[in-house]
Amino acid sequence: MNIAFQLELRPPIFTVYGPFDYRDFRSQLEQIDNLLIKSRVEDRLIPKLIDIKRASTKKLQFLQTAIRCQILLHLTNLSYRELAYHLADSELFRWFINVNTLTGAKTPSKSTLQRMEHICSPLNISDIIHDLNRSVSNAENSQELLHDDTPIIIKDLFGDSTCIKANIHYPVDWLLFRDAENTLLGSIKLIREQGLLHRMPDPQELIKQVNQLSIEMTQVSRNRKGKKERKRIFREMKRHLKTTSKHAQRYYDLLKEKWPFTEWSEKQAQQVLDRMANVMEQIPSIIEVAHARIISEKKVGNEDKILSLYEKNVHVIKRGKMSGDVEFGNTFYLAEQNDGLIVDWDFIKENVGCDTDILKESVLRVKNNYTVESFASDRGFNCSKNDRFLEKEKIFNATCPRNPQELTIKMKDEKFREAQKRRAQTEGRIGIFKNKFVGEKIRRKGFENKEIKILWSIFTHNLWVIARIARDNDVRNKESKEKKAA
Repeated sequence: MNIAFQLELRPPIFTVYGPFDYRDFRSQLEQIDNLLIKSRVEDRLIPKLIDIKRASTKKLQFLQTAIRCQILLHLTNLSYRELAYHLADSELFRWFINVNTLTGAKTPSKSTLQRMEHICSPLNISDIIHDLNRSVSNAENSQELLHDDTPIIIKDLFGDSTCIKANIHYPVDWLLFRDAENTLLGSIKLIREQGLLHRMPDPQELIKQVNQLSIEMTQVSRNRKGKKERKRIFREMKRHLKTTSKHAQRYYDLLKEKWPFTEWSEKQAQQVLDRMANVMEQIPSIIEVAHARIISEKKVGNEDKILSLYEKNVHVIKRGKMSGDVEFGNTFYLAEQNDGLIVDWDFIKENVGCDTDILKESVLRVKNNYTVESFASDRGFNCSKNDRFLEKEKIFNATCPRNPQELTIKMKDEKFREAQKRRAQTEGRIGIFKNKFVGEKIRRKGFENKEIKILWSIFTHNLWVIARIARDNDVRNKESKEKKAA
């Protein structure tokens, strides 16, 4: 029994004889719809979110629509606003989320889509990912879900890590000064518009001064003569920031005391106060770090650097890529099986020293849900400690050795060669996952919001992979029937 959707009342989707890309995308959505219905992952998730015995049909319908909206959001990689447009305009999208009725259709707004993203906890989303994976790896369900008698086999792991970039600019010290002043002066302008005034220069004029100093700083060369001028401009920026900070503190206290006299609600006023407090608390630290690097010309450790005033838990990650030696964000690890299904992942909040620390935890997590026979990775995961661990767990060790002589010996083993050859595809899997489902930079604020975005992306990615396999099997079966009939 399907909890929310009354499939017998669901209107059929219109037939559109359009471009191949549209028909291909429509076919994907139809396969994903079939997977969701036949695997019943939605039916098993919704009772974890709400008491279905007391819930109204409207509430159940909303939850199932919310799940499907997240699939569309991450499959298309649109913004909330863009998806809201398409849901209202696209017959295909409305059919997928089942909001069409005889009297019309009510589609979610961008704000509703944002709230829908958080209907599930990270644990709930992780559960439905594993639930889906187990469904397609069960031989009893393979014909119904995959249109083939052969299930998806999960036994060989191929792991790799990458950096999920934070949505920040390059963390130049003096640019943090500009960010801080723009935030504080922007907040002051909002408070003054509410009629709360304190003596100070026009905030817009102060913003112009900050921008002018920033332009001067960018135009100063880094040669011997430019170094002195650079220090002079920096000292001026520092004095300007301290002055702005004093004005901000006065307006902060003024708003905190007299917000009932404004047109804002308490939550709206608190939002402005929190924004100002977040920046003002960090001003002494950004001044100290910038002074050490620009004036004293000292090196500052990565752990002491402030990369963004607005994003916590962002780290300097050394990748050594062609696009840059370092990236700014969080380490993300994934492990896939032969068909490209993601079976394990870890979006890491703290800074990870090296990939060798990830392997053991990954294998233990996977063994809780699946049977593991081999593990393949690049040389970043290889160390003697991990070799002993895999041997103890009786898992074939296909991690690439760091020692060239050892690699030469291992390459004589056919199973190792095949695992390493397949492991190279995991680099492509990471590229697909980041570019198609997450985006070059993750546009969410706060680690918890980013984690939920990552988890929905994994769930959507696995649906996409399974749908492609099922569609290929279906096409092959139809061609086979046509040949027999002929």
